Amino acid sequence: MKVAKNTIVVFIALCLILWASCASVKRVHLTHLLTKESPTETELVLTTSDPVQVSNTKLDNPPCLIISFPENSVYSSEEEEMIFSKGPIKRIKNEYCPTGRKSQRRLNFMLVELTQDIPYEISQDGRSIIIRLEHPVETAATHLPEKEQAVPQSQGEEKKPLVEPGYLIGPEDILNIEVWNQPDISREVAVNHDGEISLPPIRKLSVMGLTPSQLEETLTKALSKYLIDPIVFVTVKEYNSQRVTAIGEIKTGMYTLKRKTTLVEFLGQIGGTTGNADTYHIKLIKKDGRILIYNLNDLVNDPDKSSQILVAGGDTVYVPPLEFNKVYVLGEVKNPMIVLVKGKLTVLDAITEAGGETRDAVLKSVIVIRGELGSQKGIRVNLKELLKKGDISQNIELMPGDIVYVPKTFIVHIERFLRDLAYPLTWYFWYMR
Repeated sequence: MKVAKNTIVVFIALCLILWASCASVKRVHLTHLLTKESPTETELVLTTSDPVQVSNTKLDNPPCLIISFPENSVYSSEEEEMIFSKGPIKRIKNEYCPTGRKSQRRLNFMLVELTQDIPYEISQDGRSIIIRLEHPVETAATHLPEKEQAVPQSQGEEKKPLVEPGYLIGPEDILNIEVWNQPDISREVAVNHDGEISLPPIRKLSVMGLTPSQLEETLTKALSKYLIDPIVFVTVKEYNSQRVTAIGEIKTGMYTLKRKTTLVEFLGQIGGTTGNADTYHIKLIKKDGRILIYNLNDLVNDPDKSSQILVAGGDTVYVPPLEFNKVYVLGEVKNPMIVLVKGKLTVLDAITEAGGETRDAVLKSVIVIRGELGSQKGIRVNLKELLKKGDISQNIELMPGDIVYVPKTFIVHIERFLRDLAYPLTWYFWYMR
């Protein structure tokens, strides 16, 4: 009986010890995560359900802070990765334990990635953990890479812009790969022509078309076969794959993209077009051979459309000169002439440019000759209907190479007219070009 009593006492004592040890590790929840900005600093405030002990580790390349909770189990429902772009904070990555539902996941640590190495201070106020990050002395300088994303190839080594999260890695890029606490693995690697890298102990890994963040995830998974919980950081040191060629009435050269760039942004970044540029017929020649023609003025006035017209590695941007876009105005006009197409040009505009019609002009039978020699067609335009009745359908828009002929008599048979008159005229203008 005495032995049984002793057994019960020992069991109760063990239960009390176990309860005390479990109670010493509090289950705490991360309830809020927010930022506060001032002209001189940015604050990252983490609020927990109970006060916790926090420790931090600083990394230099890329500049990061690792926040961990050594004496507590902290649970969070925040996303694995959050792009902040607030002051010097670039993004926050939450490393969770592999088990648990999203609302009950335990944090291993939080990684705060910064745009550059800057002074910081961590303090606590009750349940709040406050991380104060000083702004650089010249704040504008930190935004310079965003404004000058395309630079001539000859200047590529003079600037080291920050990588845009959406940048796609390609051949000849130079990557800086750092595996935390693994100096033997961390190194710079070059992407070969097949879009692959070699990072011992991984012999070959395809990185073509991946963003730096996606490559971090891929490398973490691949290195997990050799390391326990590897932490990988990837930055692009040299951008060599996203090259765009610019020719014509712009600053000719080869430029390297550092981020997702629209056609309008690209033209602005390289200094715009010349005064002799035909901005209404800009050609974007894609890597696969497709030729797309855009009106720069339309894109500038339509931001939604402009945001969809992107340049990419291997593209060529060609801005033609104005003299390639000519319209010929002949017949019963006061000053037969060549008119340059500077945007939208209608039949009435062209005739007005040529001084207007003569007294003998038959406006109800103006002919527009269009097309290459041998496949031309004639379009009858009744300008009398336009001028007297306001029929705007008669005032068609002209295309480069069109011939506007104002006759002295009504033209009955357009095909006969083309055979008798248009061919000699076309040969003459072709020779004059």
